[in-house]
This record gives sequence, C-alpha cells and structure tokens, in this order.
Amino acid sequence: MNPIDEIQTTETNIGQGKKKIKKFKRKCKVVRVAQAKGWRNVVVHDPKSDAKYFFGKVQNSPPEITPGEELYVGFEDLMYDLPDRKHKIILMTLDGFQLDWTMV
Repeated sequence: MNPIDEIQTTETNIGQGKKKIKKFKRKCKVVRVAQAKGWRNVVVHDPKSDAKYFFGKVQNSPPEITPGEELYVGFEDLMYDLPDRKHKIILMTLDGFQLDWTMV
C-alpha cells in the first residue's frame, strides 16, 4: 500500500495576503465501527503516521463499513490559523464519497 496517494497545493487570498493550502490523502484501515444513535462511530488507522482518528458522525449504510476495510483519510490545512487546530481531516470511501470530517 502506498501511504500517500495524492498531494495538491492551492493558493488562497486571505485578508491582505495569500496562503498556500496543502491537501493530501492516503489510504487507511478501519479499526473499529460502532453503532450509535442514528450514526456510526468509525476509528481508522493511518499507517504512515501510526495515528488513529475517530469520526463520530458517519451516516448509517450505505456504504457498509467493516473493520479491516481500506478507506481514504484526507488532510487539509485550515484557511485560518486557530490556536489549537491546524488541519481538517476528511474520511472518504475509495471512490471519493465523503463520510465525515473533523479538525485536529
């Protein structure tokens, strides 16, 4: 498995200046899926950083998600600097369907 599948950099005007926004995605493996009230909680493992990410509001089926399955996790720099958040992380299927997102 190639850990980094796609990298994209865009330039955005923010206030008086420009900021480069980096976006990339890589394959990850589903570690756990738990049913909650009307949603699914999904934990994925990113093999490159050896980090686990929790997504708490993944809509119920479709698509069906099972432990061991491969999905994409996308990382995007935030447009604005926040004191405790640097990236938006997006969980998506291999065909690009967005399942959930969070900020870290």
